Amino acid sequence: MSKSNVPYRVRTGRLGILGNVRVWALVLVFVFPSCDFVSSLVNRDKVVAEVLGKRLTEADLYRNLDLTGLSPSDSADAIDLYVKDWASSNLMYELARDEFSGNKEIDSLVESYRQSLYVYEYELRLIKEHLSTQITDDQVFSYYKENTSLFYLQEPLLKGVVMTVLNKSPDYEVIKLLMESPSDGNMDMIESYSVKNAAKFDYFNNTWTLFSEVQKRCPLPFHEVDFKNKTLYKETDSVRTVFLYVTECVSAGDMQPFDFAKSRIRSILTEQRKTGYLRSYRNELYERGVSNGSVKRY
Repeated sequence: MSKSNVPYRVRTGRLGILGNVRVWALVLVFVFPSCDFVSSLVNRDKVVAEVLGKRLTEADLYRNLDLTGLSPSDSADAIDLYVKDWASSNLMYELARDEFSGNKEIDSLVESYRQSLYVYEYELRLIKEHLSTQITDDQVFSYYKENTSLFYLQEPLLKGVVMTVLNKSPDYEVIKLLMESPSDGNMDMIESYSVKNAAKFDYFNNTWTLFSEVQKRCPLPFHEVDFKNKTLYKETDSVRTVFLYVTECVSAGDMQPFDFAKSRIRSILTEQRKTGYLRSYRNELYERGVSNGSVKRY
């Protein structure tokens, strides 16, 4: 029998047979992963399927499948589908490898990817073991001051509060008054109202947020305006009103506040340090290779 005709073997035939105790034990492990008794029912080294000598174990299923929120019956079906997909993928691979055996272009691509993967993992280890990526606040602030052209806003930046209220709500006017002066006490009352009435409430008074991100949090779109500090804005339709109280704002075209820019700057400086270290390491490696004869130039 040729390779392409060799069938894969799945224990108990279809994995999802409802009467199979081991299958349901495995399903229960997904549903109740912290239960020691349920976990003890499953042998994670148990082979679930085999294709031409390659084995799929219960541990592989547990590691690769996410059955969160599925019923036991749906979980069993998902496991069965995964096994069939795993088996057919391996069979397809064997057919493709036979078909393109000796194809130099594919072999070259595979070797190139293999080499890149090894180098990538080795560079990660070098950085982890030999490079400090700690960036000081002084370094971040210096970069901010020396590269101001990188930190001009393309859109407004806001701090504030968003609240959605049904127009027919008996508390509409009260919420409006509270939103016009969102002190800590008022915010507590608004948040309590939102919890009791399943209303949408979003507090970002301590975090600079781009206007486009604020828009995503609003059930109704706000038309971009010339925002002002400590000002209430609203959008309404026939059903609801969205209040936006702006505590602080920075206009498009102005410089980003340092507090907003610093996380991005820290990432930039970290990547620059990694790139510089790896470039230096590669140069040293090359020079050493030339010196010891590993590298020959013709």
